[in-house]
Amino acid sequence: MSKKPSLYPVDDGCFICHSPYTECHHIYPSSRRPISEREGCTVRLCHEHHQGNTGVHRNHELDLFFRTDCQRRWMKREGLDGEEGIKAFRETFHGMSYL
Repeated sequence: MSKKPSLYPVDDGCFICHSPYTECHHIYPSSRRPISEREGCTVRLCHEHHQGNTGVHRNHELDLFFRTDCQRRWMKREGLDGEEGIKAFRETFHGMSYL
């Protein structure tokens, strides 16, 4: 299966502060990292918003924002909504859902 483009704009630098110096954050980590890569569930973040004190790896609310927002974006791109979309997301991402 081919890799899909990121669900987040990549031309604007960091998604949060627009810094041009970015790192790739896989929204669904660990065993789901390859799925995140394949499905475009990545976002470009500057070091501070990625791994810094205010970053997604240390800020549970920011992490949860990206997980729920990305699921919504994924469902919209796939043309799915409601229970049908949640079911498809769970099938693709091995049982998880944030909605």
